[in-house]
Amino acid sequence: MITITERKKMKKVFKNSYSKDVQAILKSKGIVRKNGIPYGQSYINHVFNGRNSNEDIEDALFELYQKRLYETSKKHLQRKAILNKK
Repeated sequence: MITITERKKMKKVFKNSYSKDVQAILKSKGIVRKNGIPYGQSYINHVFNGRNSNEDIEDALFELYQKRLYETSKKHLQRKAILNKK
C-alpha cells in the first residue's frame, strides 16, 4: 500500500495526469484483471489514494514516478547547460 508521504511526493511529480500512463505500463506488461479486462482509471486512482490495494498497480505507479523524475531532472540539466553557455 502506498503511504501518505509517498503519495504526497508522487502528487508533486504527477500533477494531475498519471492514470493513462499507468494503464499504458500495465498494458505493456500484460497485466489485466481476472476476467481479462484492463484496469480502469478509477480503480488506479483508488489504489493511488489508498482505498484499494494492488501490488501490480503500485509497482506501475512507482515505475511511472521514477520515469517522470528522470525526465524532469534531464530537462533541468539541459536548461542549466543552455543557460551556462557563453
